[in-house]
Amino acid sequence: MSMTFEMYEFRKLLKELRQKRGRGTELISLYIPPGRQISDVMRYLRKEYDQAGNIKDKLTRKNVQSALESIMQRLKLYRKTPPNGLAIFCGAIPQGSDRGTEKIEIYVVEPPEPVPSFRYVCDHEFFLEPLEDMAREKKVYGLIVMDRGGGLVALLRGSTYQIVEWVTSDIPPKHSAGGQSQRRFERIREERVHDFFKRLGLRASRALLPYLEELEGVIIGGPGDAREKFAEGNYLDYRLQQRILANVPLSYTEEQGLRELIFKAQDYIKEASLYEERRKVERLLTLLATKPGMVAYGVEEVVKALRMGAAEEVLVLEDLNFVHVTRRCSNCGYEESELRRVDQKPPETWVCPSCGATSYTEEETHIIEYVGDLAKSSGAQVSIVNPESEWGEQLASLGGIAAILRYELPE
Repeated sequence: MSMTFEMYEFRKLLKELRQKRGRGTELISLYIPPGRQISDVMRYLRKEYDQAGNIKDKLTRKNVQSALESIMQRLKLYRKTPPNGLAIFCGAIPQGSDRGTEKIEIYVVEPPEPVPSFRYVCDHEFFLEPLEDMAREKKVYGLIVMDRGGGLVALLRGSTYQIVEWVTSDIPPKHSAGGQSQRRFERIREERVHDFFKRLGLRASRALLPYLEELEGVIIGGPGDAREKFAEGNYLDYRLQQRILANVPLSYTEEQGLRELIFKAQDYIKEASLYEERRKVERLLTLLATKPGMVAYGVEEVVKALRMGAAEEVLVLEDLNFVHVTRRCSNCGYEESELRRVDQKPPETWVCPSCGATSYTEEETHIIEYVGDLAKSSGAQVSIVNPESEWGEQLASLGGIAAILRYELPE
């Protein structure tokens, strides 16, 4: 599936938590699996609170106990553990370079998948591995593009691919002479082919086996019959050999051939985010060509459609550099808002239309978060599109954001 707004928010929070650092082991990570009684967790935390009283350093002792108090106060809001459990991160985060500037921060997460086990970790950074595993695209495919001139090995995860191996070939072109010379040459050539296939199989196996647990399958492609002989010759590790999903004829090799393989192999890897993104962007482009009034594109038009409740689904690039800005007069509280690019500077001078004052404050919200909030209130869906995919490039030509509408907007 393409990335939902909820998954975008989840990954954004993880990114923020990765950057948090404490002084010493003052940051607490607590994982509560579904079904675990809140009362049991509270007893465990009270015991940790008492043990923290033995910490020699006065400030560290205070910070750890304050964090535990904050967690216990937050847990009192829950009568029972949510269906997927809870992940709580709390600790004293330095606000400056000096000791004593720490401030207790707490983050409570209801994860998208069940928490596997109870964990309590106190360290200088938050323990995020269980949540990071949930945030990763689970389905991975191994792709091999080859002919007798060389080959590459790539991983397709979600809507992005990564080339992990390039293997060159030293196979000479076919010999045109006759007699014994030709037979000897052909023998040498076949030996070189065999050696190349062995090297490609070995390098591909080394590259793909670390992903074996999450590997959905291997797809081979290329011009000519080399791909078939490679697959039939069992040059891959037997565990990968068993997971070959398809052998696809291609017109190209190298990275152009890889993109062709991804396109042609969609029936085998249609569950990958790449194809969900493609389906959605193609539907939008088809509507734009046939019923242009049912599509809004560009930041201003899409926000207008969301505010009117006309947007059914919004597609937005993950790296769209726009913010929604709320400007507030420091004197009378008058507010106005605007959309502007991240690199666009605020006005040098501003005069409040209400009272004439010139002092003001600004609050910025990234466009994806702002669009997500508007979508929640209007019942629209939001899909985040990878800007590096082919479909992301097409969406970029429409301003990086577009919406399929429920009805045509008035002029």
